[in-house]
Amino acid sequence: MRAALSHDSTPTTDVLIVGAGPVGLTLAIGLARAGVDCRIIERDDAFRTAGVRGKGVNPRTLEVFDDLGVVARILDRGVLDLKVRAYEGTRLVQEFDPGATRPTTPDRPYAGMLMIAQHHTEAVLRDRLAEYGVKVETGSELTDCTQDTGHAYAQDAAGIQDTDGARDTAGVLATVRQGDRTAQLRARFLVGCDGGRSTVRKLAGIPFLGETWEEERFIMASMDLDGLDPDHMHLWNHPKFGAGAMAIVPMRQDGKWAVHAAVEPDEHGELPAPTLETFRRLFAERAGLPGVRMHEPIWSTVWRPTVRLVERYRDGRVLLAGDAAHCQSAAGGQGMNTGIQDAHNLAWKLAAVLRGAPAELLDSYQEERRPIALAGLAATSAHHKAAFRGDGATVLTEQFRTLAVQGTDLTGLSIDYRGGPLGRDLDEATGIRAGDRAPDAPCTTADGTPVRLFDLFRGPHFTLLAFGDHPAPADQSGPADPAARSVLQDLPGLRVAAVRDPDGHAARAYGLRGEAVVLVRPDGYVSLTGASVDRSTLTEHLRAFAV
Repeated sequence: MRAALSHDSTPTTDVLIVGAGPVGLTLAIGLARAGVDCRIIERDDAFRTAGVRGKGVNPRTLEVFDDLGVVARILDRGVLDLKVRAYEGTRLVQEFDPGATRPTTPDRPYAGMLMIAQHHTEAVLRDRLAEYGVKVETGSELTDCTQDTGHAYAQDAAGIQDTDGARDTAGVLATVRQGDRTAQLRARFLVGCDGGRSTVRKLAGIPFLGETWEEERFIMASMDLDGLDPDHMHLWNHPKFGAGAMAIVPMRQDGKWAVHAAVEPDEHGELPAPTLETFRRLFAERAGLPGVRMHEPIWSTVWRPTVRLVERYRDGRVLLAGDAAHCQSAAGGQGMNTGIQDAHNLAWKLAAVLRGAPAELLDSYQEERRPIALAGLAATSAHHKAAFRGDGATVLTEQFRTLAVQGTDLTGLSIDYRGGPLGRDLDEATGIRAGDRAPDAPCTTADGTPVRLFDLFRGPHFTLLAFGDHPAPADQSGPADPAARSVLQDLPGLRVAAVRDPDGHAARAYGLRGEAVVLVRPDGYVSLTGASVDRSTLTEHLRAFAV
């Protein structure tokens, strides 16, 4: 059903985000810092303060958090490269320190996996969002939405500028229930970040293709526990359940432990409840390590693997991100990370369309992100089958050592969008190609001031890096080149930086063969490369993004 979005007293916003988990919060921060008016609603009345889901943050997501200005707060609450012990019953079979095998490098400042409870990640992101004046609206549930595809002419003050001079007044009319009240809200776009049971996805009629592994069940809990070394995660292998036999992970910020175990039905077809009695029994059967005492869980749940991917990420003005678009096994810890990276990809594109870029820019969101999700589903499914059967603890410990599995890089650092519609390589001046992740490197500005490339990237702008000895504009106040001054005046969403590379770190990371320019997107991926770029080429390229 379609509803016309007439101009009345109904509240309006540019983007309505449904779901205030890490994905929705990342999207809201990305939009708010770009000056986009957005609202974010959450069905629950209160924020989560316990639980163990989404506890692994990979290196690429840490880079996203760096860009959003929260990485220090996130790192402060978590534990990077937690040491690992693997057992068979009471026998310790393997022990190692993942951090010793993957040190940070100038181009990769975050090399390991951070362990942090999801509710802490959410708390940090909510605080950051509040700094932009946006607060999560709790107790607010989307119950219906309709889209309108109408247009009005330029004299209409609302809407998005079309290329033909008209104003696009298309949008979404959302119905939101808040306690006993029902309210309506008009939005230019609606984004579902509301999890695997997404209401937004169902209302949009987008098929969720895949399967749920009905034969597998896992119980999880957060609890106090005595008798294990809190500087290690502890994994038990079992001939039947593999590494699913028992996993116990210290969550230091809460002073709690995350406990996971595979379970199976009894002779009556009943699954054991995730109670203290159950966890104690399973630990005695599968681990038996003396001196360990579990206490009453403060949070528990039953989980089953679901492997599904949406047919499409977008239906008109309705888009999906995170678990609303893809669900996968928890093996490999990729679900939340993929969702956060979805949101980071989408935020700058929505902002660009809202300031006048062609709506087709949003098509690139699915073109870039759906293949990543598809590959992740295949890899984590294969890893799940290996980790939870046979010698699964060895499989898992090897993953923690390398952060790689089944041909997929679990760090997220090798993800690229090469060959996509948004990139252009002018020549072979750089080894890095359009669509690649833009690495970090310690450099200097033209006057010798030390600067990290990530410091230059941070924010909602494009960044033009000029490597070499020729002068280049550093900011809008005084560029050395009159043509560059014109570029800066015409393109306020562009930061131009002349950088020097005295130690050669950027040359190695970017494959520089001499002087070069590299244009970096707001989400930290390369958009254009070349030995040089003239004003007309740069403006033509950037105006496709309404810069």
